[in-house]
Order: sequence, then C-alpha cells, then structure tokens
Amino acid sequence: MELKNVRISEERFLQERKEVLSRWKTGSAIDLDEAVEYQRNIPSHKNFAYKLENAKKMGRTLIRTDSGIPSLEEFIDYLLFLQNEGGADLLGTMVDSMTRYHLHEEAEKKLRESLKTGQWLLNGFPMINYGLHETRKIVEAVDLPLMIRGLAPDYRFVYEMGLASGHTATSGAPLISFSQYSKDISLESVIKKYQYAYRLCGHYIEKGIPITAGIGGGFAILCPFGVLIAGAILDALIAAEQGVNSIVFIVHSQGNIVQDVAALVVQRSLGKEYLEKMGYKDVRVYLDCTSWSGKFPDDASKAYAVNVLGVLAARLAKAEIVTVKTIEEARTIPSKEANASTLKFGKTLMSMLERQPLELPREKFEEERAILEAEVKLLVEKILEIGDGDPAKGEKKATETGMFDVPFATNRDLLCRVKGVRDKDGMVRYLDAGGLPLPREIIDYHREKIREREKEKGKKIDYETIVEDLFSISKGILVG
Repeated sequence: MELKNVRISEERFLQERKEVLSRWKTGSAIDLDEAVEYQRNIPSHKNFAYKLENAKKMGRTLIRTDSGIPSLEEFIDYLLFLQNEGGADLLGTMVDSMTRYHLHEEAEKKLRESLKTGQWLLNGFPMINYGLHETRKIVEAVDLPLMIRGLAPDYRFVYEMGLASGHTATSGAPLISFSQYSKDISLESVIKKYQYAYRLCGHYIEKGIPITAGIGGGFAILCPFGVLIAGAILDALIAAEQGVNSIVFIVHSQGNIVQDVAALVVQRSLGKEYLEKMGYKDVRVYLDCTSWSGKFPDDASKAYAVNVLGVLAARLAKAEIVTVKTIEEARTIPSKEANASTLKFGKTLMSMLERQPLELPREKFEEERAILEAEVKLLVEKILEIGDGDPAKGEKKATETGMFDVPFATNRDLLCRVKGVRDKDGMVRYLDAGGLPLPREIIDYHREKIREREKEKGKKIDYETIVEDLFSISKGILVG
C-alpha cells in the first residue's frame, strides 16, 4: 500500500496481526480482547500514563534506568531490587537484540544455554521466547509501571507481547529505528511497521487502557538538537494519527546544561504546538531527559558525574522523567547493585534540588532556545511541505534528499553528511549541515560559535576534533 499518514483500517490491522503473531509459536496465546481485559485489572499506580500525569501535576521528576537479563526468575529479582533498594519510580523490560530482529530460534538456543551455564548469551529479556504467561509474571511481581524497552525497525511482535503482558508504555520510533538500528531497510517499510505498532497502542487506548509511547528523533551523540527534535515531532504526528494520545519525548542530553535544557523546553513546546496544529488536540506531552548516550567513563566516580548533568538538566527543564545510565555502562552488562546505586544517587540529588531555586544564565539560555526553536520550525515546515502536509511522506523524501540527516547513521540510505562538533562551551554545533534546509543566518550562527573555539584552541576545527569530542566525556571532560 502507498505510504500515507492515515489510520490503518480495522480490516487491514486484523489481517496484519495474523502474520505478526505467526512468527513464533508463543504468538498464538495472544488474544486481543483477553489482553484488554487483563490490562483493565492492572491498578492505576502501575500505569505509565497515570504516573506521568501525576508527576506533571506535582512538579516531580521520576527516575528510571534500563535493565534486562535472560533468566525470568533473576530478572524479576533484578527489577524488585531496583524497585525496593534503588527506589526506581518506573521500570523497563529491555528486550534482547536477537528478539528485536526476529531471530527467535537462535534466541531460544542462546536462552537454553544461558540458563544452563549461568553465562548470559543474550543482552536482554527474550519475551517472545518466554511467551505471554511467563512475561506476565514480571508485571505481576513488581509494583511499578513497566515500559517495553529497546529499538528495532520492526517491533510489532514485541509490542503485541509486551502490551498483552501488561506493559503500559513503549519505546521506539520510525526515524531513530531506521537511521540507527537498520542497515538496508527502507524508511517506508519502517514507518508502515510503526503505524501498525501505534495502531495497536491506539486499540488499547480506545478500550480505555492508557498506553504511553516514548518517541525520540535520534541519538544525540554530537548531533545538533534541531534535526533530532524535528524528527521526534514528525514521528509523534505519525503516532497520534494511529490513536496514541500520551507521548513522552525522549531527549538525550549532550553535556552542556544550557543547551540541554533549551532542547528539552523546545521539544515540549513545539511538540505540543505541532500536534495541536495538525489536529491532535487531546495528546498529552511529557519529557524524558536521558543521560549522555555516547561512551561513558570506565571510572565509576566519573560516571556518576556524567549522570549529574542529566539530572540537573531534567530538573531545570521540569521533565517528568530522568533516565540515568548505570555507573558500569562502559564496562559490562550492569549488575543490579550498580543500577540500584545509580538510581539512589540520582533520586537523592533530585530530592535535594527539589526546593532549591535553580536558574540558568537567562540571556544565554534565551539565545540558545530561540535559535533552536527557529531551526526546528524551519525543518518541520519544510519536511511537511515536501510531503504535501503528510509527515510520513515528508520523512521519506527528506531522508532521500538529505533534508533529514544525522551523523553516524547505520542505514546506507542516509547521506550522513551532517557533522556535529562542540563549541568552546561544549554546545554541539553544525560543522557541516549537509543538505538540511536551513538558511544562511542559522548556518553562520553555528560557524561563528565554532570559530570562537578555533580562536581559543589556536587551530582549525576539523574531523580530528569530532573524534576528540566523541570520547571527551568518557575521559571526564566536556570539550575534547
């Protein structure tokens, strides 16, 4: 079918479900009506949307981290440890990469071997292999909302299993899955699969079950925020068309507090503005400030400091969620003790900041917010224009022409001409804006900021500088 941002018909949705659920034997246990009834019996305090809305009303920032191991019993123990010892406010089930890419037979072999030897050969929880009733044991064991975690170009089966088992939030979105989790899959194919996934969320929502979709435009690893925020907004329009009415925008911090907070503020305001402008007036918008997604320091003490930046940005932007990375992020699959320690640190810091009047340098913040807002509006408007007002069509054309582009993409269809580098203050600027439809005055603004660093550094900023900046945070400094 032609790519369009239109709601999938009931007939097409049900027909596609047959193919999705037939991919592995455990799919036959999922009955949509029964799953809806199961979700009805989950208490409201274990629902993501209810907890987010309450946090927003109370002005609180909830804390979470990621986790996922192959053993069901040990994973339940792990989550209970994060809940009871770490003080997590929200939990997530990180799905292993074999499951994400439908290698269920291979995942089954690795699962058996993992359970036999105690050596984890999977990097997450293989919920498809465990099936519906076993996965429900996770939801029933904990007393917090659970989100399906992970990214893939086709997450339909995982969404089916995750929502039917009682998870009340999802992660993943078309552009980030296409650009950074696929090699030769077309964006059109990825969008269509996410339209199904979002329609599934919409089905639960129409039956009175709040489901929250986590959406991010891409990883902020030396990528200027404008293109990422624009991408998240376009993906949010695709989700809303399928009936999603609770969206948490995921913004990955990059280390400069002023720029990170500006990005969070602009993501919220313009996300809501464009949803309403395009007719989705009942969509609730929240923020998740996620810690730096590049390489973390090996030294746990330095890793704590990196998380401080994310917590501060979340607090200043009044984000509903802060996602912290474990202090063991750089070395290994994190232990429950390390994850709990990270959560306790983050929660204590957030608590101590709660009643303190924190302020950013107003002039600097407003300057960054204004330039970022201008960038995002230009990008969104231009991409909608080339799609004749259709965000799905616009995204497809934009990735083909370079009007949407990010550094370090894995998909060969992206031009990867956009290059980011830090200025002297550690803010990320366009070293090369590629084919992004940005006017000369915005490009010149970024170049002037880079020139200031060149003057300070005493040499020209080039691709060697990009490499320095990629690894600077892992060394405990912001600017390489």
